[in-house]
Amino acid sequence: MLTDLTSQTKPISPEQRAHFDQQGYLVVEDALSSEQLEHYLSLHERIYQEELRSGRLAPIGGATNRPGAMHTFGFVLRDPSYLELLDLPTTFPLVVGLLGWNIYMYHCHIDQHPPLPEPLPAAWGWHQDGGRQNLETNPPDGAVRPRFSVKIAYFLSDVSEPGRGNFMIIPGSHLRNRIPRPDHLEGGFEQPEGAMPVRVKPGTAVIFDRRLWHSRSDNLSDVTRKAFFTGYTYRWIRARDDYPIDWGTEPYRSLSPLRKQLLGCGKDALSFWALGDDTWPVRQWAKDHGLLGDGLDFMR
Repeated sequence: MLTDLTSQTKPISPEQRAHFDQQGYLVVEDALSSEQLEHYLSLHERIYQEELRSGRLAPIGGATNRPGAMHTFGFVLRDPSYLELLDLPTTFPLVVGLLGWNIYMYHCHIDQHPPLPEPLPAAWGWHQDGGRQNLETNPPDGAVRPRFSVKIAYFLSDVSEPGRGNFMIIPGSHLRNRIPRPDHLEGGFEQPEGAMPVRVKPGTAVIFDRRLWHSRSDNLSDVTRKAFFTGYTYRWIRARDDYPIDWGTEPYRSLSPLRKQLLGCGKDALSFWALGDDTWPVRQWAKDHGLLGDGLDFMR
């Protein structure tokens, strides 16, 4: 075990909430300890080599726009120590503060992007997360789409300088259902008005609203970009990734009720809607840590 789950947890502060509501993201420095960072970098390389040997990655040196790039879903099941990310004390209390307690991790992916030999052809990569949610819950003109989920990006490599495949965002754009898109791309990475690279040190986490318009930029440096992402949503929304979990086998059988909920386990269908007689482990955890604020503990 890499983290002590009895560590002090802190509820989201008024300043953090205001920044997230206005800008759509939060930066959490030192979200991963130096020990965690070293361990996860080692795991990252192991998984990258496994994916490379399997043929699931574009060959390094092959005829592709992103040679050797990895974007692999469901990575938290690849090693038991990744399960500690589910309720990481430096980030999870903030997620509960933003979404409440009836949540689980519905999506995760692990990424690696080696330096590019040259800039990629012009392409439009700006998007909001959610897929069909953005079409099927599209509100009337003037209204903003629902939040539904937040995502955490953990950066393992140094992206404190631009040009390293930085995570690109448009602060405040989560309150806009659309952003202007040029009819013709002039070449290179397109940067809409207000776009900025997220420049952070290794071990930093960035929590962002799924509606925040974002993109990945080209890595034109000599540093390989390494990161992983976890996404949280309400339990009545289906999982984005496949998680083939046998709850009767280890390490899943011995997980805490809290982590079981966060991996999608529930007593029955009603429990996902916070109905029935489930114990709602995240709710109990939040109560134990004094994290249930106004509006977060309502019941039917």
